[in-house]
Amino acid sequence: MRPPQGDSVSEQAAENLEEELRRAVSEAQADHSQYLSDLAATAAASRVARPSPEGGPPEAVEDPAMTVLTDTSLPEESRVEVLHRLGSSISRRADYIEALLAIVTDRSDSAAVREAALQVLGSAAFQVVRFRPHQQAYADALHDLVADPVPALRETAVSILAQQHDPVIQETLLQGLRAGSPLPVERERAILLLAEDDHLDNLPWLQEMYRSGSESARQEAVRFMGSYPDAQTTLEGILRDKSEATGVRQQSGASLRNLAPDRFEAIAKEISTDPTDDPEVRAACLSALQHLGDTARVYADTEFVDRVQDVSSDESAPQVAQVARDLLEQRPNS
Repeated sequence: MRPPQGDSVSEQAAENLEEELRRAVSEAQADHSQYLSDLAATAAASRVARPSPEGGPPEAVEDPAMTVLTDTSLPEESRVEVLHRLGSSISRRADYIEALLAIVTDRSDSAAVREAALQVLGSAAFQVVRFRPHQQAYADALHDLVADPVPALRETAVSILAQQHDPVIQETLLQGLRAGSPLPVERERAILLLAEDDHLDNLPWLQEMYRSGSESARQEAVRFMGSYPDAQTTLEGILRDKSEATGVRQQSGASLRNLAPDRFEAIAKEISTDPTDDPEVRAACLSALQHLGDTARVYADTEFVDRVQDVSSDESAPQVAQVARDLLEQRPNS
């Protein structure tokens, strides 16, 4: 019996996909083999170019990857390629970890190679048990990089240490913020990194960043304010501020809802039924009231529901009207 045409098409599509995947795997394997061959040739040339040890035993033959990685006379592109192509495998070996630590802390080496080496070390550090013998050396290297002349290395090192709530880097950032002295990262970045630890009193710095920062910085500041009860009044003011950017106001609403759900509900009701306010903010407030608030209490507020009824038929803001209709349709016993 002839199968339905649809099944035949599906089988053919599956076969085509299988063939494409097989071809892609084969090409990737061939490319990898060619790379290893080229790497071996480069490593052999590197060994030939090295000065021979006088009077000592001949040097042991290194892995081609190690030879290329550690030969600072080679183009940085060749050394970085080793890390990009083989990073996942070499990050499991102690000898390579030691080599990477040496590269990262060598300020005379190529910045691009050092940055790539630090990325591989960061991945290796997630293999907690295997990486444990190198943890202290890694921490020392990160602290050393805090004062490195290469901005990308400083930024990465400071970020990793701050995420670990490292007390030394936290004090370094706090001293720089208080004194207005040079920081290892930009001032806004320093504030955000400190804000990762909500056990610190970061609210004054977040308020500073909100007052003087870009839109994205203000949004981040408002997001972190959600961890500080003393920020409630500030968040209420931002949520009500019609001149503030939509994304910043929406984030302030989320933060306020986390701190003081009742206050958010009251203000969201005002905004969502105010025809002069930003339609996106109004729609977000209505949606939050429907899906994230105390829905029984929301629907029990008959005055508010009546206002939503008016909003649902106001096509001057169709996006808001649609959300209002959705809210009304979900009323119990509606």
